[in-house]
Amino acid sequence: MKNFLFLTTVLSFFFSVSSYAQCDKCNTASEEVDFCYTDTRFEGMCAKFIEGKSYFFVDKKKKELRIDFDFDKSSDPLSYKKMVTDKKLKISALELLFIQTAIEVWNDEKIKIGYDFLESGLGIKMITQGNGEKPQKGQRVIVHYTGVLEDGKKFDSSRDRNRPFEFNVGVGEVIKGWDEGVMNLPIGSRAMLMIPADLGYGSRAIGPIPANATLFFDIEVIGVK
Repeated sequence: MKNFLFLTTVLSFFFSVSSYAQCDKCNTASEEVDFCYTDTRFEGMCAKFIEGKSYFFVDKKKKELRIDFDFDKSSDPLSYKKMVTDKKLKISALELLFIQTAIEVWNDEKIKIGYDFLESGLGIKMITQGNGEKPQKGQRVIVHYTGVLEDGKKFDSSRDRNRPFEFNVGVGEVIKGWDEGVMNLPIGSRAMLMIPADLGYGSRAIGPIPANATLFFDIEVIGVK
């Protein structure tokens, strides 16, 4: 076990720089997939992931393998060791490193599915498209919101207080991600905002929000005054 952990640690560093690829560079998938990953140092290998599934597919040259996997335990080395010891999969230690890197990338990428990203890095995923005008700079906007961290932990919610939040948009009363996001949402819209740290609180830790945190807000633009 110790040798396995040592090999994984050392070679994971060596293979930490990987190349992305489109799914059209992989074998035709047996199911519709959301994300594909390849590494040029592993010829013929491709990892294919589906949002919300507890399995993924790996191409080994012309063969497609389905691998059941608990992504919530992706940091547990035992989850990967099982792949190597599974005689049906016949995965080598080096191939396992490709898979481990692919899963790490997928864990980062899957939260971005469905978002449209602006030049600033702000992500917007529309839940309900409103029919009103977009709020203009300086208008007083009325919203309901729930804020969560990357791990899904809720840190604030106007809905829990049953009291909408009001602010003057575009003039710096709120974080930059809110100003830009709300001015891109027609009145009546409900959307998810993915706010990178530089559009949020940056390197500051604010209460339950850690430093350099990416923030997610379920926000509904109720109206303007």
